[in-house]
Formats: sequence, structure tokens, C-alpha cells
Amino acid sequence: MYYQLFNDNKEYKFNNINHLDTLNKSNIKILNFYNNRLTYLPQLPCNLKELYCNCNNNQLTQLPQLPDSLINLFCYNNKLTQLPKLSNCLKLLICSHNQLTQLTQLPTNLIYLSFSYNKLIYLPELPNNLEYLICNNNELTQLPELPITLKLLYCQDNQLTQLPKLPSNLKFIRYYNNNKNLYKYIIHCKSLDIHNKYNKYKYLDTLNELLNYTNEKKYNY
Repeated sequence: MYYQLFNDNKEYKFNNINHLDTLNKSNIKILNFYNNRLTYLPQLPCNLKELYCNCNNNQLTQLPQLPDSLINLFCYNNKLTQLPKLSNCLKLLICSHNQLTQLTQLPTNLIYLSFSYNKLIYLPELPNNLEYLICNNNELTQLPELPITLKLLYCQDNQLTQLPKLPSNLKFIRYYNNNKNLYKYIIHCKSLDIHNKYNKYKYLDTLNELLNYTNEKKYNY
């Protein structure tokens, strides 16, 4: 159990954290609160690029105000019921396995969005540049219009009765455990790789692909 501060190429680790003082160092770029016992976070550094506050031994019910500089946010496996305002710089958001009932307005530059295993009944308008949408195991009855850039859609285990028009760029889809007639919306898409419940989770590979992409275009720290 530890958290890490990546600060001008230096790394700091602290064990058995259950509370934190204010983190007011503006030169901190990456914070990792992986697998602690945190119930809250303090004010975050103003130039933070990446925030990891995931894993079962954190029990966050809310996040503090997020800095405008934030690019990647990992906050899955907590007890979040809502998200704060999200910066338009954000490209990756993973908030799966929480207790979200609604999403705030999504950042316009978002590429990867995962919020599986929540309690969402509807989605806001999706960003035009979104490529990966993982929304399985919610209570969704419909999906909004899908951006033409979308490559992967996992929407299984919801209450969907229909699908919106599928983008021509879409390569991967999961849709089982919804209305049985959903297949009518994809039967004409011959180029789709349809993942069934017995496949391994392909989106883990696509996440690695995205992280490689962001590393190649490394942020100007």
C-alpha cells in the first residue's frame, strides 16, 4: 500500500496511508494513491497530469476539484457517486466499479471512456473524438449518438432495446445480455469483431494501445 509522487524525475513512496495533508507542490506531475485506505483526497497540485486513485482498499466517495492540466484519470474501484467538473484536457477517464448514477459533461478531447459497473441510466452527449466507449453493466436503456471516430463499443449487460447508428470506424463490439433484437442493428456491419462473453477482455489491449499513443506524444512537463 503506497502512493507515489513523480516530481521532476524523483519518485516518493509512502505506506499505509489513510489520510493526506495538502499537496501544494506545483511541480508534481503524477500522483498514484494505489491501494491505500483513503476516504478523501486533498487539494491537488495545479499542474498535475495523471491521477491514479484506484483499487479496492481506497474508499473514496468523492474527488476534489481537478486541475485543468489533468490528462489521465484512473478512479475505478471506489465508492464515487459523482464526478467533479472535468477538464477539457482530459483524454482518458476510467471510473468503472463505482456508484455513479450520472455523468457530468464530458471533456471535448476525451479519447478513452470507461464507466462499466455503475448505476447509470443515461449518458450525456459523447465527445466528437471518442475512440473507446466501455459502458457495460449499467442500467442504460439507450445510447446517445456515437461519434464517427469510435473504434470500440462495449455495452453488454444493460437494458438496451436498440442501438444508434454504428460508425463505419467501429471495429469491436459487445452487446449481449440486452434485448435479443439488438443483433438487427449490427448484422449489416460485416467488418465488426463481435466479442462474446467467453472472449478475454480485449479492451485491456486497446487501453495499452492508447497509453502507448499518449507516451509517444509525451506531455510537455
